[in-house]
Amino acid sequence: MSQGPIPTDAQMHLDQTKAETLDDARTRATERRHSKGYRTARENLQDLVDDSSFIEYGQLAVAAQRDRRDPATLRVDTAADGVITGTATINAALCPNERTDVAIAIYDYSVLAGTQGFFHHQKLDRIFEIAERERLPFVMYTEGGGGRPGDTDVKVNIAGLNSTSFSRWAGLTGKVPRITVNNGYCFAGNAALFGAGDVRIATKSSSIGMAGPAMIEGGGLGVFHPDEIGPVNT
Repeated sequence: MSQGPIPTDAQMHLDQTKAETLDDARTRATERRHSKGYRTARENLQDLVDDSSFIEYGQLAVAAQRDRRDPATLRVDTAADGVITGTATINAALCPNERTDVAIAIYDYSVLAGTQGFFHHQKLDRIFEIAERERLPFVMYTEGGGGRPGDTDVKVNIAGLNSTSFSRWAGLTGKVPRITVNNGYCFAGNAALFGAGDVRIATKSSSIGMAGPAMIEGGGLGVFHPDEIGPVNT
């Protein structure tokens, strides 16, 4: 009886590295999410898509902070650079005669508060390009704190204009349906993506604003708790 190919050292290393990005390897982050009554990004993903249909892009990306943090820490603490992207099917069994492929981006608040980093934006650019080319409906979970200042590996950044994420997202208008979903804090760039969705869904726990507490205070507009900024209950 054939036992199949024996995994090589390289394959075993790859499998181990990918496993480090999953909830089972990030127990403290997972526990913090659950303590708030929230699900993890990967739990949201699992609940959304059909079993075994998700093809992930950029799973091994980490924050652009290699010059000040060790690789092992980055792989766990900044897994997937804070956003899970890929393609999948949704409700294929219920719609056997329809195309059920979708593109997906799910922000991971357990990674640097869901902030948008350098490789994070490159992942968004790629999945937006795929959605446009393949005409895939898009589902995005947007929880997060906006732009990230701590990606110190990036030495030249001209006001973020090297990122095409926002223009690409806007460019999908009228080409594919875009559904944005939020729970929790959603500020700055995350809020821009949420607000530009065609169908926008926010839970009662959402606070959504084009600036977070730090930017508001820095602009001399006062000190506010995140819950006071764009709460759903106002």
